[in-house]
Amino acid sequence: MVTAAVPATSFAQEVIDSLQDSNGDVFAGQTLNVVQNDGLTKAEAYATGNQMQGGNEAVDATVKNAQNVRGKVAGEVAINGQNTTDEYLSLGTPVYAVSQGIGNYSSWVATNGDTTAETHQTATAESVKATTHITAPNNAIYVSGQGDARAVVNHSAWQVTNGRLNVAAWQTSTSDARANVSTIIEYSPSPNVYTAEATGNYHASYSDDRGSQEHNVVQEQSGFTQARSEVYGGNMWIVATKGTATGNNNDVQNDGGSLVVDNKQIQSGAVQAQAVTEAYQYGEAHATAVAIGNNQASGNNDIYLRLDNDQLSSGGVDATASFEGAVGYDAYLAADAVGNQSLGYACAECGADVGVNNNQVNNSDVSANAIANVARGRSIVSTARATGNSATYYATGGNK
Repeated sequence: MVTAAVPATSFAQEVIDSLQDSNGDVFAGQTLNVVQNDGLTKAEAYATGNQMQGGNEAVDATVKNAQNVRGKVAGEVAINGQNTTDEYLSLGTPVYAVSQGIGNYSSWVATNGDTTAETHQTATAESVKATTHITAPNNAIYVSGQGDARAVVNHSAWQVTNGRLNVAAWQTSTSDARANVSTIIEYSPSPNVYTAEATGNYHASYSDDRGSQEHNVVQEQSGFTQARSEVYGGNMWIVATKGTATGNNNDVQNDGGSLVVDNKQIQSGAVQAQAVTEAYQYGEAHATAVAIGNNQASGNNDIYLRLDNDQLSSGGVDATASFEGAVGYDAYLAADAVGNQSLGYACAECGADVGVNNNQVNNSDVSANAIANVARGRSIVSTARATGNSATYYATGGNK
């Protein structure tokens, strides 16, 4: 997953000064042509413009990191079923396809030491894309099918255990973030899940026990952020699509120690999420679309939380989930669209000390649409929610 810091080989240096520029196009591609395969069919493609990983253990560290991506970044996977007989030949048991495109990526893991970091991630590339296609109109998936596409323009990930993390992070993107999953399959008597995720700027951090954190984060997104997942099936027993698009996302979680977050987010590019599920015959079908202009979450399972939150959404936010079926049983649809979303919490059982300053301005048109067309079915459960500004702050039980 690109949503968590991955420990790399720890470095002993106390001072890191890193500069990376990616000016050319970066592409990773996989193509599989299959008539029949009775075992695992797996294809993965990962493309990254700039990548910096590191950590400090039992020493303190100072980190400066600057990353600039100007060339296009794309990860593409195509699995093509080429059966031409009347039999439902296996495309794979199971089928697994993943594409990923990241413009700038950095991660740092601090263990038994403090880290002070300053990071700048800038993207002016035309686009950062992830595309997964499974095209098998005459094939079957007999065990399970999974297709994912993840596109993130700027991503920074942090983790601290038994130490303190002080981070100042700037993320700026004019690039489009596009994640697309498209699947055509004739028959599958098994679960099928297809997910597309697109994010303009993403800052994530996690503290294990006895880790304190302070984050000053500025995120600006002006490119188009789009996630679309679609499935067209003949006979599908269990099938689900999900499209999630987020302009700016800041997610900081703390398990022990203090947490201080200063968050500023500006989303001026359009954000669009789409989920399309179609099946002539179906058992259980899902379509879920989630679109968020700006999202921040600051959670502490210990006592102390201070949060200053400033969010401006003006680029438009749209979520659309649709299902179409001829004969089947149960269909579930959900479309959620939010201009600005903020969450903060601390541990009540520990004697929570929470202070929040919240300023949210939504100038976006925010729309959520759920559409179902069923000829003959058993149940349809459909929900559409559109919210300009959402703020949730609370104290909860913890483990201290």
